[in-house]
Amino acid sequence: MTTFAAYIITMTFLSIISYIEFIDRELLFLINGAHTPLTDNLFWTATRTASWIPFYLLAIFAIWYCYRQKAWRVVLLVILAVCVSDIVSSGIIKPLVHRPRPTHTPELFDRLRFFVRPNGKVYYGGVNSFPSSHAANSTTVAMLLFASLRDSVGKKWPLALCLASYVLLFSYTRPYLGVHYPSDILMGWLVGLTVSMLIVFWARRTLLAPPLQRGFSA
Repeated sequence: MTTFAAYIITMTFLSIISYIEFIDRELLFLINGAHTPLTDNLFWTATRTASWIPFYLLAIFAIWYCYRQKAWRVVLLVILAVCVSDIVSSGIIKPLVHRPRPTHTPELFDRLRFFVRPNGKVYYGGVNSFPSSHAANSTTVAMLLFASLRDSVGKKWPLALCLASYVLLFSYTRPYLGVHYPSDILMGWLVGLTVSMLIVFWARRTLLAPPLQRGFSA
Protein backbone atom coordinates (compact mmCIF):
# COMPACT_ATOMS: atom_id res chain seq x y z
CA MET A 1 0.00 0.00 0.00
CA THR A 2 2.84 2.35 0.89
CA THR A 3 4.58 1.64 -2.41
CA PHE A 4 1.37 2.23 -4.34
CA ALA A 5 0.77 5.54 -2.53
CA ALA A 6 4.32 6.64 -3.27
CA TYR A 7 3.80 5.75 -6.93
CA ILE A 8 0.58 7.78 -7.10
CA ILE A 9 2.23 10.77 -5.43
CA THR A 10 5.21 10.58 -7.77
CA MET A 11 3.08 10.32 -10.90
CA THR A 12 0.86 13.19 -9.73
CA PHE A 13 3.90 15.35 -9.08
CA LEU A 14 5.37 14.54 -12.49
CA SER A 15 2.03 15.31 -14.15
CA ILE A 16 1.90 18.70 -12.43
CA ILE A 17 5.47 19.48 -13.50
CA SER A 18 4.65 18.43 -17.05
CA TYR A 19 1.55 20.63 -17.11
CA ILE A 20 3.48 23.63 -15.75
CA GLU A 21 6.12 23.10 -18.42
CA PHE A 22 3.39 22.97 -21.07
CA ILE A 23 1.85 26.24 -19.85
CA ASP A 24 5.31 27.80 -19.68
CA ARG A 25 6.02 26.96 -23.31
CA GLU A 26 2.60 28.05 -24.53
CA LEU A 27 3.00 31.42 -22.82
CA LEU A 28 6.42 31.73 -24.43
CA PHE A 29 4.96 31.07 -27.89
CA LEU A 30 2.14 33.54 -27.22
CA ILE A 31 4.50 36.34 -26.19
CA ASN A 32 7.15 35.52 -28.78
CA GLY A 33 4.61 35.28 -31.59
CA ALA A 34 2.86 38.61 -30.95
CA HIS A 35 5.20 40.84 -32.91
CA THR A 36 5.23 43.75 -35.32
CA PRO A 37 8.14 45.69 -36.88
CA LEU A 38 7.47 48.47 -34.37
CA THR A 39 7.56 46.21 -31.29
CA ASP A 40 10.59 44.39 -32.69
CA ASN A 41 12.54 47.65 -32.70
CA LEU A 42 11.11 48.74 -29.35
CA PHE A 43 11.89 45.55 -27.44
CA TRP A 44 15.29 45.03 -29.05
CA THR A 45 16.22 48.52 -27.89
CA ALA A 46 14.70 47.97 -24.46
CA THR A 47 16.51 44.67 -23.84
CA ARG A 48 19.93 46.29 -24.17
CA THR A 49 21.35 47.61 -20.90
CA ALA A 50 23.00 50.54 -22.67
CA SER A 51 19.58 51.85 -23.69
CA TRP A 52 18.76 52.44 -20.04
CA ILE A 53 21.79 54.64 -19.30
CA PRO A 54 19.66 57.83 -19.19
CA PHE A 55 17.37 56.13 -16.66
CA TYR A 56 20.35 55.10 -14.52
CA LEU A 57 21.84 58.60 -14.71
CA LEU A 58 18.49 60.05 -13.62
CA ALA A 59 18.43 57.59 -10.71
CA ILE A 60 21.94 58.63 -9.66
CA PHE A 61 20.90 62.28 -9.81
CA ALA A 62 17.84 61.52 -7.65
CA ILE A 63 20.04 59.74 -5.12
CA TRP A 64 22.48 62.67 -5.09
CA TYR A 65 19.61 65.12 -4.65
CA CYS A 66 18.32 63.18 -1.63
CA TYR A 67 21.62 62.28 0.02
CA ARG A 68 24.09 64.92 -1.23
CA GLN A 69 27.62 64.13 0.02
CA LYS A 70 26.50 60.72 1.26
CA ALA A 71 25.05 59.68 -2.11
CA TRP A 72 28.10 57.65 -3.10
CA ARG A 73 27.28 55.14 -0.36
CA VAL A 74 23.82 54.50 -1.78
CA VAL A 75 25.14 54.25 -5.34
CA LEU A 76 27.77 51.75 -4.23
CA LEU A 77 25.10 49.80 -2.39
CA VAL A 78 22.99 49.53 -5.56
CA ILE A 79 26.04 48.41 -7.55
CA LEU A 80 26.90 45.84 -4.88
CA ALA A 81 23.34 44.51 -4.88
CA VAL A 82 23.32 44.13 -8.68
CA CYS A 83 26.67 42.31 -8.57
CA VAL A 84 25.32 39.89 -5.95
CA SER A 85 22.13 39.38 -7.94
CA ASP A 86 24.08 38.67 -11.12
CA ILE A 87 26.42 36.24 -9.36
CA VAL A 88 23.50 34.35 -7.82
CA SER A 89 21.50 34.15 -11.05
CA SER A 90 24.23 33.76 -13.68
CA GLY A 91 27.10 32.38 -11.67
CA ILE A 92 25.32 29.92 -9.36
CA ILE A 93 21.75 29.01 -10.36
CA LYS A 94 22.15 28.92 -14.15
CA PRO A 95 25.08 26.46 -14.16
CA LEU A 96 23.37 24.28 -11.53
CA VAL A 97 20.01 24.08 -13.30
CA HIS A 98 21.54 24.13 -16.79
CA ARG A 99 18.24 24.70 -18.58
CA PRO A 100 18.87 25.50 -22.26
CA ARG A 101 17.33 28.65 -23.63
CA PRO A 102 14.41 28.25 -26.07
CA THR A 103 16.76 29.35 -28.85
CA HIS A 104 18.99 26.38 -27.97
CA THR A 105 16.14 23.84 -27.74
CA PRO A 106 15.62 22.14 -31.17
CA GLU A 107 12.15 20.75 -30.38
CA LEU A 108 10.85 24.33 -30.09
CA PHE A 109 12.24 25.58 -33.37
CA ASP A 110 9.05 24.85 -35.36
CA ARG A 111 7.03 27.33 -33.29
CA LEU A 112 9.68 29.72 -32.03
CA ARG A 113 10.26 32.98 -33.83
CA PHE A 114 13.95 33.83 -33.94
CA PHE A 115 14.73 37.51 -33.74
CA VAL A 116 17.05 38.88 -36.42
CA ARG A 117 19.17 41.76 -35.19
CA PRO A 118 19.64 44.93 -37.26
CA ASN A 119 23.04 43.61 -38.39
CA GLY A 120 21.33 40.59 -39.95
CA LYS A 121 22.48 38.05 -37.36
CA VAL A 122 20.06 35.86 -35.41
CA TYR A 123 19.87 36.64 -31.69
CA TYR A 124 20.31 33.47 -29.63
CA GLY A 125 21.26 34.89 -26.23
CA GLY A 126 23.46 32.80 -23.96
CA VAL A 127 23.21 29.07 -23.36
CA ASN A 128 21.56 28.75 -19.93
CA SER A 129 18.06 30.09 -19.39
CA PHE A 130 16.95 29.71 -15.76
CA PRO A 131 16.66 32.26 -14.22
CA SER A 132 16.67 35.47 -16.23
CA SER A 133 19.48 37.78 -15.12
CA HIS A 134 17.69 40.68 -16.80
CA ALA A 135 14.71 40.10 -14.52
CA ALA A 136 16.84 39.53 -11.42
CA ASN A 137 19.09 42.55 -11.87
CA SER A 138 16.33 44.98 -12.85
CA THR A 139 14.26 43.91 -9.84
CA THR A 140 17.27 44.47 -7.60
CA VAL A 141 17.84 47.94 -9.02
CA ALA A 142 14.16 48.86 -8.67
CA MET A 143 13.88 47.60 -5.09
CA LEU A 144 17.04 49.42 -3.98
CA LEU A 145 15.95 52.65 -5.64
CA PHE A 146 12.51 52.43 -4.06
CA ALA A 147 14.00 51.70 -0.64
CA SER A 148 16.39 54.64 -0.87
CA LEU A 149 14.04 57.23 -2.42
CA ARG A 150 10.59 56.40 -1.05
CA ASP A 151 10.84 58.68 2.01
CA SER A 152 12.06 61.60 -0.12
CA VAL A 153 9.02 61.78 -2.41
CA GLY A 154 5.57 63.07 -1.54
CA LYS A 155 3.55 60.17 -2.90
CA LYS A 156 5.13 56.75 -3.18
CA TRP A 157 2.92 55.29 -5.93
CA PRO A 158 4.38 57.31 -8.86
CA LEU A 159 7.86 56.12 -7.90
CA ALA A 160 6.64 52.54 -7.50
CA LEU A 161 4.81 52.71 -10.85
CA CYS A 162 7.87 54.06 -12.65
CA LEU A 163 10.18 51.40 -11.22
CA ALA A 164 7.66 48.59 -11.82
CA SER A 165 7.29 49.71 -15.45
CA TYR A 166 11.05 49.56 -15.86
CA VAL A 167 11.20 46.01 -14.48
CA LEU A 168 8.22 44.77 -16.50
CA LEU A 169 9.43 46.24 -19.80
CA PHE A 170 13.03 45.08 -19.30
CA SER A 171 11.84 41.58 -18.36
CA TYR A 172 9.16 41.26 -21.06
CA THR A 173 11.74 41.71 -23.80
CA ARG A 174 13.33 38.37 -22.97
CA PRO A 175 10.46 35.97 -23.84
CA TYR A 176 9.46 38.34 -26.64
CA LEU A 177 12.88 37.80 -28.23
CA GLY A 178 12.59 34.05 -27.55
CA VAL A 179 15.59 33.76 -25.24
CA HIS A 180 13.75 33.07 -21.96
CA TYR A 181 10.70 31.20 -20.70
CA PRO A 182 8.16 33.09 -18.56
CA SER A 183 9.20 30.91 -15.60
CA ASP A 184 12.76 32.23 -16.02
CA ILE A 185 11.37 35.72 -15.56
CA LEU A 186 9.40 34.77 -12.45
CA MET A 187 12.44 33.15 -10.87
CA GLY A 188 14.54 36.17 -11.81
CA TRP A 189 12.10 38.44 -10.02
CA LEU A 190 12.27 36.19 -6.96
CA VAL A 191 16.07 36.26 -6.97
CA GLY A 192 16.12 40.04 -7.31
CA LEU A 193 13.55 40.51 -4.57
CA THR A 194 15.42 38.20 -2.19
CA VAL A 195 18.82 39.75 -2.84
CA SER A 196 17.52 43.31 -2.49
CA MET A 197 15.73 42.53 0.77
CA LEU A 198 18.87 40.95 2.22
CA ILE A 199 21.02 43.87 1.09
CA VAL A 200 18.61 46.40 2.60
CA PHE A 201 18.47 44.38 5.83
CA TRP A 202 22.27 44.43 5.97
CA ALA A 203 22.47 48.13 5.02
CA ARG A 204 20.18 49.17 7.86
CA ARG A 205 22.66 47.79 10.37
CA THR A 206 25.99 48.64 8.80
CA LEU A 207 26.66 50.86 5.80
CA LEU A 208 23.63 53.11 6.02
CA ALA A 209 23.70 54.21 9.62
CA PRO A 210 21.88 57.50 10.40
CA PRO A 211 21.39 59.89 8.72
CA LEU A 212 21.37 57.66 5.62
CA GLN A 213 19.05 55.14 7.25
CA ARG A 214 15.99 57.29 6.73
CA GLY A 215 15.41 55.92 3.23
CA PHE A 216 15.73 52.31 4.32
CA SER A 217 13.51 52.36 7.37
CA ALA A 218 10.48 50.11 7.52
